[in-house]
Amino acid sequence: MGRTFPTLPSFPPFLLVLIIACAGPRQNIDPEPVEASGFSLILNNRHLLDVNIFVQHDGQPDRVATVTSATSSAIVLPVRMLGHSKTIRIIAEPIGDDSRYTTDLLVVQPGQIIELNVESLLGRSNYSIQ
Repeated sequence: MGRTFPTLPSFPPFLLVLIIACAGPRQNIDPEPVEASGFSLILNNRHLLDVNIFVQHDGQPDRVATVTSATSSAIVLPVRMLGHSKTIRIIAEPIGDDSRYTTDLLVVQPGQIIELNVESLLGRSNYSIQ
């Protein structure tokens, strides 16, 4: 009256190691905290092309957004984008075109709102700081 127990199928050793490795503890990765002292950028694209938007701080341009043609977008940027001098330029480059619009040097404080209007004729583009 010997009783037989079912046997487990044999797994290749590498598959067993893979399963154990994937079942390991997970790290709790939180998203970056939102900086309360950032600044806002409102982008109104009236150009016929999509436009890449760059913020130049401390001489280094960083692409911060792409705005589809004939749309608007609002983004909040971290205070580190202001650089040490809190002086920036905003650059708008239509995708597929060699032209660009560059603002004057802007002195921006945390919490301020910059509105950039990109026009079909880039020379007519303008900005305001609130």
